[in-house]
Amino acid sequence: MSGVMKPSLRTSRLAALGAGGVVSVALLTGCGDDGADRSASPQQPQSSPAQVVQATNKKTAQAKTARIKLATTVAAGGDSETITGSGVLDLQDGTSRMRLGQGGQQLEQRIVNQVLYQKPPAASGQLPEGKSWMKVDLQRLNRSQGAGGPAMSDPANSFAYTKSLSEKDVRKVGEETVNGVSTTHYRVDLDLSKLARGDSAQERQLRAQLGDDVPVDLWIDEDGLTRRQQIRMTVKDTAQTSGTDTSARQAQAKVVMDFSGFGTEVDVAAPPSADTVDVTDKVSRQSGTSSQTN
Repeated sequence: MSGVMKPSLRTSRLAALGAGGVVSVALLTGCGDDGADRSASPQQPQSSPAQVVQATNKKTAQAKTARIKLATTVAAGGDSETITGSGVLDLQDGTSRMRLGQGGQQLEQRIVNQVLYQKPPAASGQLPEGKSWMKVDLQRLNRSQGAGGPAMSDPANSFAYTKSLSEKDVRKVGEETVNGVSTTHYRVDLDLSKLARGDSAQERQLRAQLGDDVPVDLWIDEDGLTRRQQIRMTVKDTAQTSGTDTSARQAQAKVVMDFSGFGTEVDVAAPPSADTVDVTDKVSRQSGTSSQTN
């Protein structure tokens, strides 16, 4: 979620490249309603693990909003970085406001209408004079990935793969307490071929960016609400690099998101346009692509 935060280690670039993918994969386990009819409740004994995971998508989205705590750790070549954050999130359209921290740095982040805004520390030197916010148009960035790129701009639709979720993709781990709430822990082995919905180009792009193995862990309470999500993936830098040092081109990422305070108010506005500078093209170039504009 902090793709344009100023880097301090070489892993930061990989964190930046994978940020959009981290967001979309994180949201696809807890946001949106794909319209499927799921009458099974997680409280019913006959509900299978796959049915529980399918149902929590709809139930969590119906809560509309939540408080969120985030911890993203990226490790590569012996280096490791952790970005933490907290704020509020609209579970249906992805609107959010968060305070993020990395080392001694802190910044404010907002997502409004599929546009990401970050306000770095004033003394960071990242912005032109007179500007306070960086702006990344996620829809434009998504289009720059090409026809086979993963959809980063529509979290409300990203859980559609659950329509074909099979029992072999989900297993129950056990009963665990998360932030004082009793939950059941489930593990999903994300099937990227199903997520791509038969689009071989998109599947290749997903595997190039996220690796072949993407385990997703969910902690679901007795009401069917997701209380914690954990996602592990291999973030890959597809840009050209010199030499044969593969450690500089991929990293292991873990994202943990905790949800509480369902129904909390989420009132987020975009910063004034005069205070922002658009860095969408810069982020696109860093990910080895060229942003398309209309």
